[in-house]
Amino acid sequence: MTLANRLTLFRAGLVFPYALLALNGQRTLAAILFAIAAATDLLDGYIARRRQEETPLGRVLDPIADKMLTITALIVLTAVQTFSGWLLAGVVIIAVREIWVAGLREGLIANDAELPVSVFAKAKTTAQLLALFLLTFGDTLVGYAMFWIAVALTVFTGWSYTATSFKVFSFEADEPTDTDTVH
Repeated sequence: MTLANRLTLFRAGLVFPYALLALNGQRTLAAILFAIAAATDLLDGYIARRRQEETPLGRVLDPIADKMLTITALIVLTAVQTFSGWLLAGVVIIAVREIWVAGLREGLIANDAELPVSVFAKAKTTAQLLALFLLTFGDTLVGYAMFWIAVALTVFTGWSYTATSFKVFSFEADEPTDTDTVH
């Protein structure tokens, strides 16, 4: 297994300890774990490209680990009431977009197509990770401002990926064959 894939698995493994620490009032330690996990997101891709060790496993695991970290942080920060009221709209937008784009990617793979990561998606991920890191430390104005920037980038990239994906998908029903069963 490559070093990059090990870093990705390490990031996924930090999700549960992060949640336990944050939920038990150890927000500073949780923020440190979150920062380490976020750093592995930057490192794994860099290492894979530099060493020319990009793998199909890494292409699958990396976005899963990213979503595990992001969605866990959203849930935890909601549980400790960092997110409440209108902020929950941003939480839902981020969570739904992550699931939506993951589904689009699967559909594109089934159609032998890819959805390359855009510069705006990288900015979205950076904004999300920075906001969640700051808000894990505590409720800060900078953290909340970065959160809304992340939400705006989340909406933009979700729309952009949807538009790009829909150019690949057919919206016509497939012609039935003799082996098709009507449901």
